Amino acid sequence: MTAGMKSDPIAIIGMSCRFPGDASQPSRLWDALAAGRSAWSEVPEDRFNMKAFYHDEDPHNSTTNTPGGHFLSSDVAAFDCSFFEIKPTEARAVDPQQRITLELAYEAFENAGLTLKDLWGSSTGVYVGQWSSDYSEVLARDPESQERYHTLGIGPAITSNRVSYFFNLRGPSFTVDTGCSASLVALHNAVQSLRSGESTMSLVGGVNILLDPQRWTYQSKLKMFSPDGRCFSFDERANGYGRGEGCGCVVLKPLSLAIKDGDRIRAVIRNSALNQDGRTPQGISVPSREAQQELIINAYAEVGLNPTETDYVEAHGTGTAVGDPLEAEAIANALARPEIRAKGH
Repeated sequence: MTAGMKSDPIAIIGMSCRFPGDASQPSRLWDALAAGRSAWSEVPEDRFNMKAFYHDEDPHNSTTNTPGGHFLSSDVAAFDCSFFEIKPTEARAVDPQQRITLELAYEAFENAGLTLKDLWGSSTGVYVGQWSSDYSEVLARDPESQERYHTLGIGPAITSNRVSYFFNLRGPSFTVDTGCSASLVALHNAVQSLRSGESTMSLVGGVNILLDPQRWTYQSKLKMFSPDGRCFSFDERANGYGRGEGCGCVVLKPLSLAIKDGDRIRAVIRNSALNQDGRTPQGISVPSREAQQELIINAYAEVGLNPTETDYVEAHGTGTAVGDPLEAEAIANALARPEIRAKGH
C-alpha cells in the first residue's frame, strides 16, 4: 500500500438503520437525536419474562439489577424469507441478527442507488460487527427444537456471509467481535481494504438483538448496568450503562471513484485507526487514557489533519465512574493545542 493510498478519503454513499424509538431510517434517527428523546422501555413481553430475573438490589445468582433497556418497536421475528430466497425451514433457524442485517444491507444498497445487477459478482466486501448471538443461547436450552440448519443459522461468521451470498459479492466477507467497538473495527477493515484495492466497494454493518436474559445476569454480576437502565454519559449521575439493540449499515467507496460515478456522498471518512489498551494496572476491563489519546493523535497525524479544528466528537461514553473521566481526559488532551497538551491540563 503506497502512502497516497493509505490516506485516500473514503465516501459514504448509502446508509440504513433500525434503532429503538421507531428510528427505522436515518432521518428518523436524526429526529430522535435532535429531540433528545429517550427510547427506554421495559423488556417486551414477547422476548422473555424479565420479572423472573429482575432484582432491584444487589443481583443474586441469575438475576439482574435493571428492568429494561432500549428495544426495537418492530417485530424482530418478522422476516420475508422468500424475498431473500431462504426456505421457511431454514429461516426458522436463522438468528434474527442475520435476518435484520440482510434487510438493512438491501436498504443501504438501495439508498446508494445500486441495483442487484450493479452488485452481482463485484468485488464488494462485507464487514459486520457482532458481539454475541442470544438466539444460539436460547436454542441451546431446548435441543429437541433445533432445526436442521441450526449451525448455519447461529454462526456469527454467516451474518456477513449471507449478505455476500444473496448479492453474489466476491470481496472479503467476515464478522468482527471486539465487543463495544466491533462495528467501528469492521469499518476500519473496510477502509483498509478499499485503500489497498482489495475491494472496490464495501458494506459495513453492526448488529445487536437482545433475546436472552442470561446475558443480562452475567453482566449484572460485574455491576455494568445502571439500575434504571439508562446511561448518563459524562454526568455526575453516571452509574452504569443501559443495554440497547439495533442495526445499522453504510456503503463505502473511494471518494475519487464516488465523484467519478456521480454517487450521492453522505459523508467522508478521512481516516481510521486501531490500537489496544495493553496492560492497565486496574484490570482488563479498565481503559487506558494514554492509549486512547495516542490513537486519536496518530489518526489525525497520518492524514495531516489538525486536531484543534475538530468541531464534534462522538464518544464511547459508557456512563461509568471509571471509564468516562479517562475517555474525557484522553479526548481533551488529544484535541488540545500542543502547548496545552504538554502541560498535562
